[in-house]
Amino acid sequence: MAATNMTTFDDALKQYYTSEKVENLTYPDHPLLAMVGKNEKFKGKNMPIPLIYGNPQGRSSTFATAQTNATASKVVEFLLTRKKDYGVVTIGGEVLEASQGNEYAFLSAATTEINGILKSLGDSLSKSLYGDGGGALGRVHASGVAGENATLATNSDIVNFEVGMRIKAATTTGLSGSVRAGSGVGYAEITAINRKTAVLTFGDLSIAAIANDDYLFVEGDFGNKLTGLAGWVPSTDPLAAAFFGLDRTADTNRLGGVRYDGSSQPIDEAIIDASVTVGREGGKPDVCFISYTDFGKLVKTLGAQVQRDVAQTGRWAFAGVEMYAPSGTIKVIPDKDCPVGRAFLLQMDTWKLYSIGGAPRILKHDGMEMLRQASADGVELRAGYYAQLGCHAPGWNCNVTLPS
Repeated sequence: MAATNMTTFDDALKQYYTSEKVENLTYPDHPLLAMVGKNEKFKGKNMPIPLIYGNPQGRSSTFATAQTNATASKVVEFLLTRKKDYGVVTIGGEVLEASQGNEYAFLSAATTEINGILKSLGDSLSKSLYGDGGGALGRVHASGVAGENATLATNSDIVNFEVGMRIKAATTTGLSGSVRAGSGVGYAEITAINRKTAVLTFGDLSIAAIANDDYLFVEGDFGNKLTGLAGWVPSTDPLAAAFFGLDRTADTNRLGGVRYDGSSQPIDEAIIDASVTVGREGGKPDVCFISYTDFGKLVKTLGAQVQRDVAQTGRWAFAGVEMYAPSGTIKVIPDKDCPVGRAFLLQMDTWKLYSIGGAPRILKHDGMEMLRQASADGVELRAGYYAQLGCHAPGWNCNVTLPS
């Protein structure tokens, strides 16, 4: 077999990391990411998504009045812009040299790192699909800072953190303000995680100046994530700020989605009543995404009435339950990235993930998967995506507050 070099190894990577392989690494644990429609041709400066939110109002039982009052349709557009997310892995030159004569030996040694960074990107993208664009992974408890430890306010948010993450802190969710300056390098690196108690341990918490009630971010993410469901269909009526160039206060439901407070109801009734509200607006929601915690509550509430179902999308299937609503059946699917206490009742054909190429994918702008490091003895692989979530009918979707 020919000796391993950059060319032969690059050829091996191309054969192994096909688009299907990358999807298999990133989709199976993320139902919303797998099920949302994809458009991988988002090029140019921006992408307009037109929306008709009002019909002509030149109507009356009196002809002259109808003629006088003739108006045009209310047509607006969201101007989508992309957000970027990157993952980088490096492999030492010694490993490359040690596998001379067998490029597949090196491929085997490298796949752990490459698979891992692609999974990390998939986790990041899936979490972003539920967020508002700010990038917060969780919030510190009101009395959570003690020594080099920080306890999260919401235990379930612990799934968003990993040992080795470099964390920044801020008093806001990332849509305004800035991260704390801290001292020195300005970030705190997670050295240990207690997933039972939701406690993060840092190498030097004082560096990032994390305080009680702070929001936590991966370094570089503050305000830089794509806008997910919580941005398109927020839990409170949108204010008069531009959202992809559009002021949504002209019709907060049709331009900013429907909100339903089911916090005082049983969870099954909250979902059904929310679907009634959306149906009244003309929507036909077919999938409801909730957290694992809330899914467990729902199944217990339904008891013997539970109707189990499987949502099939491409090569992936996701177990859930089926509920009956005015617009038809709704598949309720648990997703670990959905916030606890929140359900997103969606009409799936109104949503699409727009990107340049696959999201995520191995970046190879010069045709090479692997690059020589300029200042170190090794090679580097870069992965990432350029993407944004879009919706052409926000008013047919609902953000549901669930009982605690």
